[in-house]
Amino acid sequence: MPGLLAGIGTWIADRWLQTVVLSGLLWVATLVVAARLGQSHPFDVARLHTWLDEIATNRAGDSPAAILLTVAAALLAAGAAGLAAGGLGGLHQRLWGADGTGPSLAWLLRWRRKWWHRWYSERARRAVARAVTAGRDASPDPDPVLARAGRARAERALRLRAEREPHRPTRIGDALHTVAVRVHSRYALDLDLVWPRLWTVLPDPLRADLSGARAAYNTAARLAGWGVLYAALAVLWWPAALIGAGVLVTAVTRARTAAAVLASLVEAAVDLHLTDLADQLAVHPDTEQLTELGRAIGRRLGPPTAP
Repeated sequence: MPGLLAGIGTWIADRWLQTVVLSGLLWVATLVVAARLGQSHPFDVARLHTWLDEIATNRAGDSPAAILLTVAAALLAAGAAGLAAGGLGGLHQRLWGADGTGPSLAWLLRWRRKWWHRWYSERARRAVARAVTAGRDASPDPDPVLARAGRARAERALRLRAEREPHRPTRIGDALHTVAVRVHSRYALDLDLVWPRLWTVLPDPLRADLSGARAAYNTAARLAGWGVLYAALAVLWWPAALIGAGVLVTAVTRARTAAAVLASLVEAAVDLHLTDLADQLAVHPDTEQLTELGRAIGRRLGPPTAP
């Protein structure tokens, strides 16, 4: 047990050093640069060099106590900044996964739907219409096989258009919401209800992949928190706004990728191991229909959800 506790403590210390202290020290260094250069001399490197020379020649630099206090203050400031970035990352996750029912985000969902209908829905409708018209005009007596293939392509395009319609204020929220919609459509099952039980029957490799995708999503959210902290330094030094914007764009891009991977893995876990959960719950529906399997599991776990 002492060895296990020591190993856990070492892992926590390493994670704290990597995700909080090092990133926090970089932010603290940017804060110092912003405070010294200011708005009037944003790129005056000579001004910063002169200040560093003054520190190097100051007698306080020869004092071990002063050096120790400076290092301690920098580490404390870095740790505080890291905790703030983690908290802001949690707020970003709530924002990305919000359903848009609140008044603060409803306008964003309405704007996304209006923009989507203007650019994507109309273009998809015209593309399907052109494909159907081309297939009809290609021959007065079209091949039934080709006609069925054309109808299948048109139906697939319409289905994809419906699936891609925004239902959440953010694209990340849409990616996570689409999984729940697909699971309910395929199995008539509430993903939130079944997921904690399904997790227990997943194999270790799949759970490791899911944990890795979730960790990548959390890291992207924390990076977004750092972007906000860097942007806040624009009050002292306007180039910090550019740094913050770049960090935020990188964070959102990584979060979209991580959310897409996480959503795909969750859907794969349901498709591959829902029958394993049914066996563990001793649920054996009378038919082999997927919806009946999902309804049976839902009845076993709790009240069925509304369709």
